[in-house]
Amino acid sequence: MACRDVMQLSGRALSDMRGATVSMVFQEPRLALDPVYTLGQQIEETIMRHEKVSRSEAAARALALFEKVRIPSPERRLKNYPHEMSGGMLQRSMIAMALACNPKVLLADEPTTALDATVQIQILLLIRELQKEYGLSVIFVTHDIGVAAEVADRIAVMYAGRIVEEGPAAEIIRNPKHPYTKGLLGARVELAHGRDRLITIPGAPPDLTAMPPGCAFAPRCPQATDICRVDVPALTAASIDHRVGCVHYA
Repeated sequence: MACRDVMQLSGRALSDMRGATVSMVFQEPRLALDPVYTLGQQIEETIMRHEKVSRSEAAARALALFEKVRIPSPERRLKNYPHEMSGGMLQRSMIAMALACNPKVLLADEPTTALDATVQIQILLLIRELQKEYGLSVIFVTHDIGVAAEVADRIAVMYAGRIVEEGPAAEIIRNPKHPYTKGLLGARVELAHGRDRLITIPGAPPDLTAMPPGCAFAPRCPQATDICRVDVPALTAASIDHRVGCVHYA
Protein backbone atom coordinates (compact mmCIF):
# COMPACT_ATOMS: atom_id res chain seq x y z
CA MET A 1 0.00 0.00 0.00
CA ALA A 2 1.34 3.41 -0.98
CA CYS A 3 2.09 5.87 1.81
CA ARG A 4 -0.21 8.85 2.10
CA ASP A 5 0.24 11.98 4.19
CA VAL A 6 -3.14 12.39 5.86
CA MET A 7 -2.29 15.99 6.74
CA GLN A 8 -2.35 16.78 3.01
CA LEU A 9 -5.74 15.17 2.29
CA SER A 10 -8.82 17.22 1.52
CA GLY A 11 -11.78 17.07 3.88
CA ARG A 12 -13.66 14.75 1.53
CA ALA A 13 -10.68 12.41 1.06
CA LEU A 14 -10.13 12.29 4.82
CA SER A 15 -13.79 11.47 5.37
CA ASP A 16 -13.58 8.69 2.78
CA MET A 17 -10.58 7.18 4.56
CA ARG A 18 -12.18 7.20 8.02
CA GLY A 19 -14.07 4.01 8.61
CA ALA A 20 -13.15 2.39 5.30
CA THR A 21 -9.36 2.34 5.65
CA VAL A 22 -8.72 3.46 9.24
CA SER A 23 -11.21 3.13 12.10
CA MET A 24 -11.04 4.16 15.71
CA VAL A 25 -12.31 2.83 19.02
CA PHE A 26 -12.53 5.69 21.48
CA GLN A 27 -11.82 5.71 25.20
CA GLU A 28 -15.31 6.81 26.21
CA PRO A 29 -18.02 5.44 23.90
CA ARG A 30 -20.76 7.46 25.60
CA LEU A 31 -19.13 10.61 24.26
CA ALA A 32 -18.31 9.14 20.85
CA LEU A 33 -21.76 7.73 20.06
CA ASP A 34 -24.71 9.94 19.12
CA PRO A 35 -27.28 9.85 21.96
CA VAL A 36 -30.33 10.55 19.74
CA TYR A 37 -29.89 7.61 17.34
CA THR A 38 -30.09 3.91 18.08
CA LEU A 39 -26.91 1.84 17.86
CA GLY A 40 -28.28 0.03 14.84
CA GLN A 41 -28.98 3.29 13.00
CA GLN A 42 -25.45 4.53 13.66
CA ILE A 43 -23.81 1.34 12.34
CA GLU A 44 -26.11 1.30 9.31
CA GLU A 45 -25.24 4.92 8.52
CA THR A 46 -21.51 4.08 8.70
CA ILE A 47 -21.91 1.22 6.22
CA MET A 48 -24.11 3.22 3.82
CA ARG A 49 -21.70 6.16 3.90
CA HIS A 50 -18.89 4.06 2.43
CA GLU A 51 -20.69 1.38 0.44
CA LYS A 52 -23.60 1.39 -2.02
CA VAL A 53 -25.92 -0.92 -0.12
CA SER A 54 -29.58 -0.75 0.86
CA ARG A 55 -30.79 0.02 4.36
CA SER A 56 -31.95 -3.59 4.80
CA GLU A 57 -28.55 -4.96 3.79
CA ALA A 58 -26.81 -2.53 6.14
CA ALA A 59 -29.16 -3.62 8.93
CA ALA A 60 -28.33 -7.28 8.29
CA ARG A 61 -24.61 -6.52 8.47
CA ALA A 62 -25.10 -4.54 11.69
CA LEU A 63 -26.82 -7.58 13.22
CA ALA A 64 -23.96 -9.85 12.09
CA LEU A 65 -21.44 -7.45 13.64
CA PHE A 66 -23.28 -7.44 16.98
CA GLU A 67 -23.23 -11.22 16.92
CA LYS A 68 -19.51 -11.16 16.06
CA VAL A 69 -18.66 -9.01 19.10
CA ARG A 70 -20.88 -11.24 21.28
CA ILE A 71 -23.54 -8.77 22.35
CA PRO A 72 -26.42 -10.79 23.87
CA SER A 73 -29.89 -10.43 22.30
CA PRO A 74 -28.36 -8.54 19.34
CA GLU A 75 -31.66 -7.87 17.52
CA ARG A 76 -33.05 -6.07 20.56
CA ARG A 77 -29.78 -4.29 21.40
CA LEU A 78 -29.58 -2.76 17.92
CA LYS A 79 -32.72 -0.82 18.81
CA ASN A 80 -31.20 0.53 22.04
CA TYR A 81 -29.90 4.05 22.48
CA PRO A 82 -26.40 4.48 23.98
CA HIS A 83 -27.74 5.41 27.43
CA GLU A 84 -29.53 2.06 27.64
CA MET A 85 -26.30 0.04 27.43
CA SER A 86 -23.60 -0.77 29.97
CA GLY A 87 -20.03 0.44 29.47
CA GLY A 88 -18.79 -2.96 28.33
CA MET A 89 -21.65 -3.43 25.85
CA LEU A 90 -21.13 0.10 24.52
CA GLN A 91 -17.46 -0.62 23.91
CA ARG A 92 -18.41 -3.78 22.04
CA SER A 93 -20.85 -1.70 19.98
CA MET A 94 -18.07 0.79 19.21
CA ILE A 95 -15.82 -2.07 18.05
CA ALA A 96 -18.63 -3.38 15.84
CA MET A 97 -19.03 0.06 14.26
CA ALA A 98 -15.29 0.38 13.74
CA LEU A 99 -15.22 -2.94 11.87
CA ALA A 100 -18.35 -2.24 9.81
CA CYS A 101 -16.48 -1.40 6.58
CA ASN A 102 -13.57 -3.84 6.95
CA PRO A 103 -10.80 -1.30 7.63
CA LYS A 104 -7.10 -2.10 7.30
CA VAL A 105 -6.04 -0.27 10.49
CA LEU A 106 -7.81 -0.06 13.84
CA LEU A 107 -6.74 2.67 16.27
CA ALA A 108 -7.80 1.78 19.82
CA ASP A 109 -7.39 4.76 22.14
CA GLU A 110 -7.42 3.59 25.77
CA PRO A 111 -10.44 1.37 24.98
CA THR A 112 -10.53 -0.32 28.41
CA THR A 113 -9.71 2.56 30.78
CA ALA A 114 -13.31 3.19 31.88
CA LEU A 115 -14.11 -0.51 32.39
CA ASP A 116 -13.74 -2.76 35.42
CA ALA A 117 -11.00 -5.39 35.40
CA THR A 118 -13.17 -8.32 34.33
CA VAL A 119 -14.76 -6.48 31.41
CA GLN A 120 -11.36 -5.03 30.48
CA ILE A 121 -9.91 -8.52 29.95
CA GLN A 122 -12.94 -9.50 27.85
CA ILE A 123 -12.50 -6.48 25.57
CA LEU A 124 -8.76 -7.07 25.19
CA LEU A 125 -9.34 -10.72 24.25
CA LEU A 126 -12.06 -9.68 21.80
CA ILE A 127 -9.76 -7.19 20.06
CA ARG A 128 -7.04 -9.82 19.76
CA GLU A 129 -9.44 -12.36 18.27
CA LEU A 130 -10.87 -9.87 15.78
CA GLN A 131 -7.38 -8.71 14.81
CA LYS A 132 -6.48 -12.26 13.79
CA GLU A 133 -9.80 -12.94 12.07
CA TYR A 134 -9.90 -9.70 10.05
CA GLY A 135 -6.15 -9.41 9.46
CA LEU A 136 -6.14 -5.97 11.07
CA SER A 137 -3.20 -3.84 12.01
CA VAL A 138 -4.07 -2.54 15.48
CA ILE A 139 -2.48 0.54 17.05
CA PHE A 140 -3.28 0.27 20.75
CA VAL A 141 -2.79 3.49 22.74
CA THR A 142 -2.52 2.97 26.50
CA HIS A 143 -0.94 4.39 29.65
CA ASP A 144 -0.76 0.87 31.09
CA ILE A 145 2.40 -0.87 29.93
CA GLY A 146 1.01 -4.10 31.40
CA VAL A 147 -1.91 -3.93 28.97
CA ALA A 148 0.53 -3.22 26.14
CA ALA A 149 2.50 -6.33 27.08
CA GLU A 150 -0.69 -8.40 26.85
CA VAL A 151 -1.90 -7.22 23.44
CA ALA A 152 1.10 -5.93 21.47
CA ASP A 153 3.68 -7.54 19.22
CA ARG A 154 5.71 -4.32 19.31
CA ILE A 155 5.78 -1.48 21.85
CA ALA A 156 6.68 2.15 21.27
CA VAL A 157 7.17 4.07 24.52
CA MET A 158 6.39 7.79 24.17
CA TYR A 159 7.30 10.70 26.42
CA ALA A 160 6.15 14.27 25.79
CA GLY A 161 4.95 13.35 22.31
CA ARG A 162 8.16 11.65 21.17
CA ILE A 163 9.02 7.97 20.87
CA VAL A 164 11.88 7.26 23.29
CA GLU A 165 12.11 3.50 22.86
CA GLU A 166 10.58 0.93 20.54
CA GLY A 167 11.00 -2.73 19.75
CA PRO A 168 9.42 -6.18 20.21
CA ALA A 169 7.15 -6.30 23.24
CA ALA A 170 9.09 -9.09 24.97
CA GLU A 171 12.38 -7.25 24.47
CA ILE A 172 11.02 -3.97 25.88
CA ILE A 173 9.57 -5.68 28.96
CA ARG A 174 12.58 -7.90 29.71
CA ASN A 175 15.37 -5.54 28.71
CA PRO A 176 14.26 -1.89 28.88
CA LYS A 177 16.93 0.64 27.94
CA HIS A 178 15.45 4.11 28.35
CA PRO A 179 15.23 5.51 31.93
CA TYR A 180 11.56 6.39 31.38
CA THR A 181 10.71 2.83 30.29
CA LYS A 182 12.54 1.50 33.33
CA GLY A 183 10.52 3.86 35.51
CA LEU A 184 7.22 2.70 34.02
CA LEU A 185 8.09 -0.93 34.59
CA GLY A 186 9.44 -0.21 38.08
CA ALA A 187 6.04 1.19 39.06
CA ARG A 188 4.28 -2.11 38.31
CA VAL A 189 3.28 -4.10 41.39
CA GLU A 190 3.74 -7.46 39.66
CA LEU A 191 7.32 -6.51 38.74
CA ALA A 192 8.32 -5.34 42.23
CA HIS A 193 10.12 -8.65 42.89
CA GLY A 194 9.88 -8.41 46.67
CA ARG A 195 10.67 -4.70 46.99
CA ASP A 196 8.87 -2.91 49.83
CA ARG A 197 8.26 0.19 47.71
CA LEU A 198 7.52 0.77 44.06
CA ILE A 199 9.89 2.89 42.02
CA THR A 200 8.56 6.39 41.36
CA ILE A 201 9.65 8.92 38.77
CA PRO A 202 10.38 12.29 40.41
CA GLY A 203 9.12 15.58 39.01
CA ALA A 204 6.34 16.15 36.50
CA PRO A 205 5.93 15.96 32.70
CA PRO A 206 6.90 19.13 30.79
CA ASP A 207 4.52 21.74 29.42
CA LEU A 208 4.05 20.65 25.81
CA THR A 209 3.58 24.28 24.75
CA ALA A 210 7.01 25.18 26.15
CA MET A 211 9.16 22.12 25.67
CA PRO A 212 12.64 22.27 27.22
CA PRO A 213 15.66 22.02 24.90
CA GLY A 214 17.24 18.62 24.46
CA CYS A 215 15.72 15.48 25.90
CA ALA A 216 12.30 16.20 27.42
CA PHE A 217 12.91 13.59 30.13
CA ALA A 218 16.24 15.12 31.23
CA PRO A 219 14.79 17.20 34.15
CA ARG A 220 13.49 13.97 35.71
CA CYS A 221 16.29 11.60 34.69
CA PRO A 222 18.97 10.46 37.19
CA GLN A 223 21.39 9.77 34.30
CA ALA A 224 21.08 13.17 32.62
CA THR A 225 24.20 15.15 31.76
CA ASP A 226 24.78 18.46 29.98
CA ILE A 227 24.49 16.93 26.51
CA CYS A 228 21.01 15.67 27.36
CA ARG A 229 19.85 19.26 27.92
CA VAL A 230 21.13 20.44 24.54
CA ASP A 231 20.24 17.90 21.85
CA VAL A 232 17.19 15.73 21.32
CA PRO A 233 18.66 12.20 21.13
CA ALA A 234 17.91 10.27 17.95
CA LEU A 235 16.60 6.72 18.09
CA THR A 236 19.61 4.45 17.74
CA ALA A 237 19.90 0.67 17.58
CA ALA A 238 20.41 -0.93 20.99
CA SER A 239 20.17 -4.39 19.42
CA ILE A 240 18.52 -5.99 16.44
CA ASP A 241 15.04 -4.43 16.03
CA HIS A 242 15.31 -2.50 19.31
CA ARG A 243 15.87 1.27 19.24
CA VAL A 244 16.26 3.76 22.07
CA GLY A 245 16.48 7.54 22.21
CA CYS A 246 19.04 8.03 24.98
CA VAL A 247 22.76 8.75 24.83
CA HIS A 248 23.33 6.99 28.17
CA TYR A 249 21.34 3.80 27.70
CA ALA A 250 22.90 0.70 29.20
